[in-house]
Amino acid sequence: MRCYLGFVAILLVAAGAGSLCGADTQPGSAQSSSQAASETEAGLPAAPEFAGHSFSSDLDEPDQTDDPLAAPVSTDETSVPVIAHDYRDFVTRQEFEEAIADLAWKKGPFKFTPYGFIWADVSWNSSRAVTDSFGLYSISDEVDDSPGASVDARMSRIGAMIDGPGFPGSPCWKLKGVVEADFEGQLNATHNKGQLQLRKAFVELRNDHADLRFLFGEDWDIISPLAPQMFNYLPAGFAGNIGYRRGQFRIDKGFRQSSDVRTLFQVALADTFPGDYVSTAGVAAESGGWPIIEGRWSVTLGECCRPAGPVTIGLSGHIGEETYRFSPIAGSYVGTSEITDVRTWSANVDLDLPLTKRIGFLGECFAGRDLSTFCGGINQGVDLYRREGVRDYGGWGAIRTKLTDKLTNNSGYGIDLPDADDLEGTVPATAGKSNFRTRNELFFTNFLYQWNKALMTGVELCYWRTDWQRSDVSTSNVQFGDMADGKTFRIDCAVQYLF
Repeated sequence: MRCYLGFVAILLVAAGAGSLCGADTQPGSAQSSSQAASETEAGLPAAPEFAGHSFSSDLDEPDQTDDPLAAPVSTDETSVPVIAHDYRDFVTRQEFEEAIADLAWKKGPFKFTPYGFIWADVSWNSSRAVTDSFGLYSISDEVDDSPGASVDARMSRIGAMIDGPGFPGSPCWKLKGVVEADFEGQLNATHNKGQLQLRKAFVELRNDHADLRFLFGEDWDIISPLAPQMFNYLPAGFAGNIGYRRGQFRIDKGFRQSSDVRTLFQVALADTFPGDYVSTAGVAAESGGWPIIEGRWSVTLGECCRPAGPVTIGLSGHIGEETYRFSPIAGSYVGTSEITDVRTWSANVDLDLPLTKRIGFLGECFAGRDLSTFCGGINQGVDLYRREGVRDYGGWGAIRTKLTDKLTNNSGYGIDLPDADDLEGTVPATAGKSNFRTRNELFFTNFLYQWNKALMTGVELCYWRTDWQRSDVSTSNVQFGDMADGKTFRIDCAVQYLF
């Protein structure tokens, strides 16, 4: 809890510093990129150019979320800014659309614009982590402290945007479709046998004059829409950055109070799916009886008067339910069968704060319960023995610095702190023993060099530290003991070729 409060203090200090900066010391901002893309989700690293607006989330999200830098915002009050950037990608939406403008092909009234990138990286871990090709958390040194290396291309991505006829009878409404996939579909597959995985598939109906948008399909969560700009497939996932992709019916509505102030309200009915024990014998994990409800409110200030770029502050949350059918667990004190509905919820704060035209701060913090399906709890949402949701706290912060027109540095920290009092174990007992993770910290820095709009190369250094504990669950008087921490230093060199 002290770490969580400390992180909130860091956010407040950064916000205060930004407000004290003079008009000519304020930055270009990185706005929400829907949580999560650039999961590149979930995302990938951030854009190479530190645009004068926030790193937003998706290639088509009006305020952010999956995905890093936002396109310039119109200051004409008769038009509505369409900010769309995937925090998990390396280019702004404007740069992206310019690069692919000549690649579209038509079929009747439809225009298909293919896009994607080829990604290749070589990495080395000082000790074993989950996983070898990208980091989630470090394995306890007493279990396996051997080094590991990986050469992988499965983060490569393909997609298409489909523009077609407008909404019948109303020229103000525009219809658009997006389909996107990568090759990370099977975690346990060998590196040269990546399986195609759906990332996004949605239809969007939007009216820019009314600042109104409807989305139907799979996209990033509304909650916690930002992401640190990393090479990691899930940037700081399970280390303070929550949010993932899921099916949803969603509404975004913006309101412009002035040319310098815009608020945004977002609400969605989202798919619920379990994040724990999906293949554990004796446990049947199922979706809940009602969809997850997600919501977010944000305000963007200084779109015109702030030379460094606008500041965006967001408050978000969700509530939902998962169902688990438990059988007796051999080797433990739990000898009953039951059906348990587990509540999942979160409350979150996100901040996109440009500090100067070349330096910007991004950060989020959260509190919630049963967050494994949202990349929280260090992948522990429900305790196997208590059969209840795990309370969780955490957050992350990152500084983005544009050192030159082509060279960018991203540095940051993330932490995930599931409540140890809610955990007795998350794996079936062996000889009465189980184990669990109580703390996951990440430090990272990277340098990205953008040779041109298509080619990026870079190097990233990460340090993961994961605290482990074991438990004796052979009797209801559960005994706990420490395990050696997992400590992994990771070096990752990557090449991205955008098309």
